[in-house]
Amino acid sequence: MWQILRRNPHAFYWSLGLHLIFGLLFFVSAHFTKPTLSAGSKPKVVQASIVMDRALESMVADIQSAQTGHPADRQPVADEGVAQAAREADQQAEQRAAEAARQAALEAERQAQEQARREAEQAAQLEMQAQREAELAAQRQAQQEAARREAEMAAQRAQEAAQREAQRQAELQAQQAARLQAEQEAQRQAEASRRQAEEARRAAEAEARHQAAALARQQAAELARRQAEEQRQAEIARAQAQAEQRRAEEAARQQAAELARRQAEEQRQAEIARAQAQAEQRRAEEAARQQAAELARRQAEEQRQAEIARAQAQAEQRRAEEAARQMASERERLRQEAERERQAELERQRQAEAERQQRIAREAERLAEEEERRLAEEVAQQRREQEARTRAEQIERQQAAEEAQRAREEDLLSALASEQLARETDRYIPVIRDRVRQFWVRPPATDQSLMTLVSIRLIPGGDVVPNSVRVVKSSGNPSFDQSVLAAVYNASPLPVPSGPAFESFRELDLTFTP
Repeated sequence: MWQILRRNPHAFYWSLGLHLIFGLLFFVSAHFTKPTLSAGSKPKVVQASIVMDRALESMVADIQSAQTGHPADRQPVADEGVAQAAREADQQAEQRAAEAARQAALEAERQAQEQARREAEQAAQLEMQAQREAELAAQRQAQQEAARREAEMAAQRAQEAAQREAQRQAELQAQQAARLQAEQEAQRQAEASRRQAEEARRAAEAEARHQAAALARQQAAELARRQAEEQRQAEIARAQAQAEQRRAEEAARQQAAELARRQAEEQRQAEIARAQAQAEQRRAEEAARQQAAELARRQAEEQRQAEIARAQAQAEQRRAEEAARQMASERERLRQEAERERQAELERQRQAEAERQQRIAREAERLAEEEERRLAEEVAQQRREQEARTRAEQIERQQAAEEAQRAREEDLLSALASEQLARETDRYIPVIRDRVRQFWVRPPATDQSLMTLVSIRLIPGGDVVPNSVRVVKSSGNPSFDQSVLAAVYNASPLPVPSGPAFESFRELDLTFTP
């Protein structure tokens, strides 16, 4: 009960109120069974319920013995009968009130348990919700940790990219140095070629002074053209190298600026993610503190409500005890008054003893007649029930016979259908074989004694399922077997029945001979 009071004070109060109401009804109902008689009222007959023949015979025997005995002995018998009737009425009223109070208490206790169960489920749901929120907070913290690791990895990737960029710049510088060295080597080779040409020219002039002036001029012009071409090629190479160097320097500057911008952006994103993670963690901690405070407040409120309910229950219990004492004193007073009234009633009943005995005798006769009628009706009812059971058994036997007859008819119909299906199959097989024979092309040197068994899968309408025809039993002649397979495909659609009879032709084994 204290658990009910702590969990659901309203159910406890309702239960206590119902107990008090039924207690009041119990104490008050005891006085309704004893009628209050006025001074001028007529004598009344106390009626008792007689439910058995032996009790009736015992009462009649008691009345007769009282009549045949002394007059002084009749008054105690009557008083004892009235007192016993009053006691039985009181006991029945008390039993009814106690049963009603017990049912009400059980109902109140059931409602209290149901309410306690609902509150326990709500508490479990709140606990599960708090657990889910804690899991969400843990997930958010894990996400924040993942974001932090991602930021660190991004910073590491940026550092690695900077290192790769520095390495690429070093490689570009090495390539530029190699280009410069190649240009210098080309200039040296051009200078050496020019000196060799000059020497050759001098040698040619020394050796060919006697040659014609035209040939000397042609050689000089060709040499000058070659030198000019070589010089022009060297200038073009130098200009290209300078332009390439400028483009490389510009690209390096742009890449360095882009790298610095990316690093700054990644660092800013990492700072933002770290700030968001910290803010989320602070919010989760604040939510957890608020939930803890709310839980503590609810527990304090529930404890306060329990204390209030306990105090109210104690006050109600004291009031109930006071009311019970008052009702007990009132009941004693009413009992004394009833006793005095009963004595007066007994005095009046002694004066009307003869009339009461006659009425009791008539009532006994009437009850005996009613008992005989009841027995006759019971016998008739048993006879009707026996006849109904007999009719039901006959109906069941008839239904069983009809069911057996229907089963036999269904078996017969099934056998007829199977026989008809077999006849239908026997009728269509030669037609299908003739259809295949129309499309069969005889291979050369085919023996008449060859026979092959093929398996065919069909769909409604007689169409052959592609790639479904196969040789089950070969004839030993591959060309004959292949000619039969080709004839089956060419003969599609095959003549087959429609409706339920087609099911026996869905998988068909066909024997073919020349």
